[in-house]
Amino acid sequence: MSLLNIGGGEDPAYRYKMPAVVGKKEGIGNGKKTVIVNATDVAKSLKRPFQYLVKYCAVELGAVSTFDPVQGSGTVNGWHETPVLQEKTNKFIKEWVLCPRCKLPETSMEIGKKKEIVFDCKACGYHGNADSSHKLATFILNNPPDAKGGIQDKASGGKKTKEDRAREKAEKKGGGKKDKEEGEEAAEEVTAPEKDDDADDGDWAVDVSDAAVEAREKAAQASFEKIEAATKEMSVEGKEGKEGKKKKKEEADDDKFGDEEEREALKAMISAAVKEAMEESAEGDTDEAIKSLMAVASKHDLEPNDLFGFIFAVAFDENALKQFKQHEKVLLKLLKASPDKKKTQKFIISPCLETLVGETHKEALLKKTPAILKVMYDMDLLEEDVIIKWYDKGSKKKLGKAVREAAEPCVTWLKEADEDEDDDDDE
Repeated sequence: MSLLNIGGGEDPAYRYKMPAVVGKKEGIGNGKKTVIVNATDVAKSLKRPFQYLVKYCAVELGAVSTFDPVQGSGTVNGWHETPVLQEKTNKFIKEWVLCPRCKLPETSMEIGKKKEIVFDCKACGYHGNADSSHKLATFILNNPPDAKGGIQDKASGGKKTKEDRAREKAEKKGGGKKDKEEGEEAAEEVTAPEKDDDADDGDWAVDVSDAAVEAREKAAQASFEKIEAATKEMSVEGKEGKEGKKKKKEEADDDKFGDEEEREALKAMISAAVKEAMEESAEGDTDEAIKSLMAVASKHDLEPNDLFGFIFAVAFDENALKQFKQHEKVLLKLLKASPDKKKTQKFIISPCLETLVGETHKEALLKKTPAILKVMYDMDLLEEDVIIKWYDKGSKKKLGKAVREAAEPCVTWLKEADEDEDDDDDE
């Protein structure tokens, strides 16, 4: 196979070489896909994990990617010509391999203390950060590189999932290596979701005992309070007295989101990851969307309420009516994973829905509030009593009042329907 110069050029004496990308079209109709057959060989010459290359090509082509570590190949949805894949690979090299200073492919990649992607060039000594605005940056932060040109596994420092922790606990309880198989079976029992016609549920939930549920409720509340403080779109800023400011300053060192600059960076990173997951949901790939959200939740210790906050901030716009239907499966699975569904539904209405229709996209959505509530009710994301209690409770805030006034037709319809049912029962 002929070799190409890394970074382009025709100099035959250039020492940095790579194999040309080999693409193979497979499938028909909705199952069309393109396999990058030699993704591992190409990425190895670039000293990057092959998953990064495949993911980059997929992002640039607006497609969804999958990986096969055994075969060393990656798949991008849809049919794509090999020259196009080579072009995207060359762009990947320019942005994620070549040194910005000396233009040589002598850079190594690592994750910094502030969750930034850092390049170090062995040729000229360059040290700098990568472009964090590209979607690949989120994928890299969730799947950090190791020293051997691959992705860190869980044993070498990668983030352990809840399933992994449950399995380890089951193994220890069963007697270590001797009972490893039994431990794995026990872990599967703990993490196994209830089956339905869709993909697995229970993706964010593990132990369902009373003690575990109570612990998760407390953790979810504490976690969301911090997320809410860092997510301006999802919170209504109030006036703080001197004591509140003093307490906030004292607790700053204990805040896992760090100082203001770090919080903003983290907020942007999580938002980008959630947005990418919801784009997969909009494309109909529910399983992939759920896996992506699981990765975000695991990495940042987020609970369902936290994810709902970010989802409403990044996944909905003036086309919310259509988007709720697109994301129905993901939203319902996330609600099902909540330790307290009533509290989660209350949170979905206020502040999430209130902010979406009464502030962020007020002009386009406020008048559509009844229709949006009806859609959320029909898809079982919100229950009748939750909507009515929210409405009847009222609000002293301008935002809450405006959204409730707009929601009145839907609430009236719900109450009248309930009264009709009561009349039928009396008869």
